[in-house]
Amino acid sequence: MLKQHIRVAALCSAFSFALVSNSFAADLPTANEMFAKMGFGINIGNTMEVPGNPTGWGNKFPTEAYIDSVKAAGFSTIRIPCAWDSHASNGVINKSWMDSVQTVVDMCMRAGLVTVLNIHWDGGWLEENLKDAKKDEVNAKQKSYWTQIATHFKNYNENLLFASANEPATTDDNYKHETEILMVYHQSFVDAVRATGGNNASRTLVIQGPSTSIDRTSEVMPVSKLPKDVIASRLMVEVHFYDPYTYTLLNDVVDWGAQVYPQYYWGDDLATGADIVHNCGYNAWAGAMGDKCTSAQIQDQFGKMKTNFVDKGVPVIIGEFGANDRVGVLTGDNYAKHRKGRLAYYDAVMKLAKQNKVVPIAWDTGHEGENNMTIIRRQSAPDGSVFDKDVLNIMRHAYGLTDYVNNGITHVENFKTDDGTISIFKRNRPVQSRSLRTSRTYDLLGKQNPQARVVKVKK
Repeated sequence: MLKQHIRVAALCSAFSFALVSNSFAADLPTANEMFAKMGFGINIGNTMEVPGNPTGWGNKFPTEAYIDSVKAAGFSTIRIPCAWDSHASNGVINKSWMDSVQTVVDMCMRAGLVTVLNIHWDGGWLEENLKDAKKDEVNAKQKSYWTQIATHFKNYNENLLFASANEPATTDDNYKHETEILMVYHQSFVDAVRATGGNNASRTLVIQGPSTSIDRTSEVMPVSKLPKDVIASRLMVEVHFYDPYTYTLLNDVVDWGAQVYPQYYWGDDLATGADIVHNCGYNAWAGAMGDKCTSAQIQDQFGKMKTNFVDKGVPVIIGEFGANDRVGVLTGDNYAKHRKGRLAYYDAVMKLAKQNKVVPIAWDTGHEGENNMTIIRRQSAPDGSVFDKDVLNIMRHAYGLTDYVNNGITHVENFKTDDGTISIFKRNRPVQSRSLRTSRTYDLLGKQNPQARVVKVKK
């Protein structure tokens, strides 16, 4: 009888643990709880999203020194733009590429960063095919790729977020119907991820608006039209912010019915005389200066996301933002004037993002010459050092941090497990298996260093 009681107790205990494990695995933090820990972020731009070759646009494969430096700089979130279609054969993602992506994801998670992994442009197989004629083909591929990606990463904890696409392109004449097709792709993304189970049953997922335009997203992709999900409160919305394009990204004169020049000067310190064509706010069609660019336009845009999504319970990320640094394009006093305005632009974006409760994630190009948006060094030595300390400090100050000081980081190792039990997570009360209660520290060579308290990153 005693043996029978023992067996029954053991079975009940095992059964009870299984129920607890499954319950917790299906109860990762909500999207709003994830938002609260995302702070401000940075993109690993022009790297993993390069079709076929992550080093093809001049950046090296991400290193742990670089990723650790991102965390030490004060960023809480990192976005990995990622190609998949150019690394697939007959619809199957190459194992070597999946392993390469995992290497980067693991470095980000080990650094303690909330990590956003997406399907990026990659030749435009999805993003340039919001078309009826291509819908079935693209949708099948979207479902297949996300099933493979989600399955591979299903045992990662809540700090890994999946993002359906990048900048799904819509046209001025047909954006409403194109958004309807886009929502089919997004629904397939949500369904595919959820179907893989495990932590993916409740992982926070990110849905991109049409053209990641704030105006179009607010108009034709309201909360009521977001994908249907089997679990509540696990979706975020993503838009991008490069407004105005003539200031942030335009590098050459273009003919749009008038000669439109790149605009170099933002805010109050503007050019005069013939050079006013380079002022942000110059109206090329009127041939005169219009309203100068100020933080008011930024507030107008971010306020729309707060009203239409944040205030309705759906968090928002600004998945990309930035403005080209015209170093080399301008010199002397002209560059100084540009630089002053560019810093004011970043200051306004950051402060208004925080005020409107959206997550700002800076685009970082990696290159260090003309028209760069680089904050953390990746192409020249020392890898991971701060390239643009002025911009970094502006970002830090907006979120209540002091000027950057390299204090290193502490690695965390308990972000996944092979048997799926790592994310036994009850909100506000993390529970980990005894064998995984570790927080190791490393030197820059990646060797375990029991004496070190933090990972010191390069200055």
